[in-house]
Amino acid sequence: MERARIKELGEYIPGIFNSVSLNKLKEFIVIPYFINWYKSKQSNKIFPLFLQELSDLNPTKFQIPGILTRNPFFDHSQIKYFAAYKNGAPAGRIMAFIDSNYNEQHKNKFGWFGLFESENDPDVSELLLDTAVKYLKDNSCAIILGPAKFNASGEIGCLVKGFDCKPYFMEPYNAPYYGDFLEKYGFKKENDWFSMKTDIVLASRYMERIEKLQEKVNGTKRDISSYNGYNIRNVDFSNIKSEIQIIRQLYNGVWNHGNHPQQSILTEKEFDILAMGIKAVALEELLFIVEKNDVPVGVSITLPNINELIEEYDIKNPGSPSKRLFSLKDFKRDLSIFNNVKKRLKEKNFKSARILILGIKESTRKTGIDTRLYYETFRTARELGFKNGSGSQLADINADILNPLLKIGEVAMTWRVFSLNV
Repeated sequence: MERARIKELGEYIPGIFNSVSLNKLKEFIVIPYFINWYKSKQSNKIFPLFLQELSDLNPTKFQIPGILTRNPFFDHSQIKYFAAYKNGAPAGRIMAFIDSNYNEQHKNKFGWFGLFESENDPDVSELLLDTAVKYLKDNSCAIILGPAKFNASGEIGCLVKGFDCKPYFMEPYNAPYYGDFLEKYGFKKENDWFSMKTDIVLASRYMERIEKLQEKVNGTKRDISSYNGYNIRNVDFSNIKSEIQIIRQLYNGVWNHGNHPQQSILTEKEFDILAMGIKAVALEELLFIVEKNDVPVGVSITLPNINELIEEYDIKNPGSPSKRLFSLKDFKRDLSIFNNVKKRLKEKNFKSARILILGIKESTRKTGIDTRLYYETFRTARELGFKNGSGSQLADINADILNPLLKIGEVAMTWRVFSLNV
């Protein structure tokens, strides 16, 4: 039997060096399709859209307007992609990267690994981790964090509980033995992230309590209606550029303090890409901005669960994708799913939604407006016909959001971030 071997799939160093190509990225992206555990009945894996994944991982200058973009994360980050092959077949993958903005913000020499996949074979996993760790050590990193794509603003952590749950849009999902591989290698727990699942029954009980409370405080000092200067409004798609700036300032201000580990300040270009991606799959009714005396103080972004449509298509059209970038079959998959997304958005026909961003400035927390924001989010989702929801990813130290959401749901999935001192 052939021993596992590493295949380098390209390295990118901003302004210095690039050997990454989109064909190499496509080879990297399709490797999870070959992991045997994902073919089992126990797996709830839902594979991402190829073009979205390519755009997220693309440091090159090659772009197709409206279809394939370059990720501005790579303006300040170097990365190298690796694949593992055994007996001629894909057996795993890993990426190793260094974010200079994150290191400057957090005052240390961090390196990261992400998108780790491996067959249930310790030799393969150890080889992949050895390769990533060596690359990061050779580039003067002192602490290695992961897995992540690429920090807490993206997909963070290794799933360690909740394998029986189907992941919502942009929630990580991996084989159950990955955590054991990381621990045996020497990685230690850094912190956990949670998803909080709810349904129409649990949410309705919560909303009834809020409605009764609101009746009692109407007209009093505890009233957080517009009479006390508060206003909750929808994001205005007709003025999207200005709205994106408001949300970016709120996001960077609220999420880069205390109870949001592995967070990094997003640049204007990074947030623009994130926001336009959100707009493409969003319902305007589920995007809220909170204002106090016309000053933005909070934001709530809830998205229809696009994974419903991805899973629906893949069940009807099984098979493995091509390693080639320009594959008619793979392009047809993405285009069919996206057209169905547009159709369902127009019809407002989804069963589930993911609360992606939900936060209030610290100065206005526990005034009642945070509860009102949760209420408006769930009330609107119910009126639009949503039956189930997931709030994620929520840091284990973020009691300000965990406590209220525990009143209307329960922990469904747990992801763990690991660290290794090198």
